[in-house]
Amino acid sequence: MTTAPSNPVIFSGTDLLPSNWLREAQDGPVRTFNPALLRDGAGWIFAYRVVAPDGRRRLGLCRLDANLEVEDGSQVPLTDFVQFRRDHTYPEVATQWFADPRLYRFGQRTFVYWNSGWHEPHNCQFLQELDPVSLLPRGPARELALQGERQKLEKNWTFFSPDDDGELFAVYSIMPHRILTFSLAGDNEVVFRDLARTEWDLNTYPANHGGLRGGSPPFRHQGQYWAFAHSVHTSPEGYRYAAAAYSFSPAFPFAPTSRPHAPLQLGNPFGSTRINERLNPAVGEVIYPCGAVHDGRQWLISYGINDETCAIGRIDHADVVRSVEPISARGSS
Repeated sequence: MTTAPSNPVIFSGTDLLPSNWLREAQDGPVRTFNPALLRDGAGWIFAYRVVAPDGRRRLGLCRLDANLEVEDGSQVPLTDFVQFRRDHTYPEVATQWFADPRLYRFGQRTFVYWNSGWHEPHNCQFLQELDPVSLLPRGPARELALQGERQKLEKNWTFFSPDDDGELFAVYSIMPHRILTFSLAGDNEVVFRDLARTEWDLNTYPANHGGLRGGSPPFRHQGQYWAFAHSVHTSPEGYRYAAAAYSFSPAFPFAPTSRPHAPLQLGNPFGSTRINERLNPAVGEVIYPCGAVHDGRQWLISYGINDETCAIGRIDHADVVRSVEPISARGSS
């Protein structure tokens, strides 16, 4: 079992709300959760889901200082400003439901990702470039498109690039480890293509409900890419979402190099107890990582707790390594 990070930072939902969303908090609970994290100078950019009493799913942004405290006045109501291409037709829910953001920087460009939940005929994923100063959208949101086999429900593709101005890749799925390649050229859909696929197993880790699923974007550290995924297990309180680490090679075919043998113990002062009524009655305790950065001393992992709270935990790399076991890369196609 790994060591839990000491004193994770727990964010007050109202501290994360832009001023024009604060009045929503007067009508009932406002949940903020599943946050993403991106280094920005001495501080950080923070993105998070917001579920207001009216049921709308929004995304907010803010800046955190070096002490991980919200900078006053930096909160941005991102989804109030998102625009979709007028020459594309999307289901209405796809333009109203914003879930599980991830943050990226490629070269000098900053991006936020989200998906549109679960709906017919299929859900959508979008990538939005941000102005690096105002954090407001630059141009319309761009849908992610895949040339090849895909699932009806698409969520949690995570992107990485070995070089700031080099090729761009995405982890489509963790099991199998399916890698896509893509380009940001143009302003229409972002088109992804299959590049590599590695079959592997979790061996000693419980593979309940599909094994490992998407989480934080991969971060290169000590010659490997490390990512913090989530897994789903059955518990007396309902489905339990737990965090787990794995690593993969920085070279083609980007095969996994370590697999978890135990969940990663990220701090949760609430357990399965909710502050508010459950958004999903079937779900118990939730630890859902959406961002991870190694700052030279420790990992900073941003994660949602129980579909209602944002947190950032610190954990030593040695504790992460103790939660995994090395594996040999196997065949890819």
